[in-house]
Amino acid sequence: MKKPATLDDVAAIAGVSAKTVSRVVNRDGNVSAATRERIEAAISETGYQINQAARSLAASRSFLIGAFMPHLSSFYFAEIFRGAAKACRQYGYHLVVEEFDHGVDTMVDRYEQGLRSARCDALILTPPVCDDEHLLDALDRDGMPYVRIAPGKRPGVSPALSADDGQGVRQLVEHLWVSGRRRFAVVAGPADHAAAMIRERSFAEALAELGGDPSEISLTRIELHESISESGRVATLDLLRRAVMRPDAIFAFNDEVAIGAMAAARELGLSVPDDIAVAGFDDSYIAQLAWPPLTTIHQPIADLAFQAVSVVASGDRFDASQILLPTRLVVRGTT
Repeated sequence: MKKPATLDDVAAIAGVSAKTVSRVVNRDGNVSAATRERIEAAISETGYQINQAARSLAASRSFLIGAFMPHLSSFYFAEIFRGAAKACRQYGYHLVVEEFDHGVDTMVDRYEQGLRSARCDALILTPPVCDDEHLLDALDRDGMPYVRIAPGKRPGVSPALSADDGQGVRQLVEHLWVSGRRRFAVVAGPADHAAAMIRERSFAEALAELGGDPSEISLTRIELHESISESGRVATLDLLRRAVMRPDAIFAFNDEVAIGAMAAARELGLSVPDDIAVAGFDDSYIAQLAWPPLTTIHQPIADLAFQAVSVVASGDRFDASQILLPTRLVVRGTT
């Protein structure tokens, strides 16, 4: 059998020292672009494989990044996984996923029984886990670094990345107002979800700025079922059946809830968008495949996760920096 390539083999082909090859393997920035390209070409030529155990020992890091993911399938968490996995490949890390069940598992238990023993270099915390006070206390107690995505509590305790939810919501409200809609409903997300509350509040504030009355917004909140779309359908049916005056526009917490809202409207014999306009949030694939195609607010979910991993990988940027990424309205057939 062919003997596995070593650092020395790569160094000999690239014309550099083994130490320089090690710097490239460990993503050290103190190597010129030309030298890095030469070494990467030599790695490809030799088929050199990193000895992860030796690399971890030398760097005093595990090169593992942990993340909690709910058992419910959703576009949001699929994008979080995609962005984090892509960044891990780029920076030479591995992603360790701990699954949890809303309403059943406590996050401290999931951490103590799973990710703590994995000895991750850091954890990526997404909503609503990022605001779990008991989990944050446990991580702080253990000295476990973490990066949060879209947190609503404890500002400044860790690096955090968020989408500018309010920016996109304001664009949506103006679009609905200009198109002649005046009776609004919001199918809101969970009350413990910080971004959901920002979207809800931003909708009311934007409406007030345009001369509307936020107190007249019909509001209902989803209760999570096995299907998020089903949660949206049930909540919207209840809202429309209770309404004294039927709304002519619905803003849903996310695209999957919006799909459920469209299904509820059809169930009651209403046409979208003629009788009622519907808009979501995320700009998921389902928004483009729905009929009519769903108006929504695009947020860079995968990029949030990619940058969260980048914060961990960079090391020197691991402070309490807050990064805000833009959102934008995508107008389609439902409005």
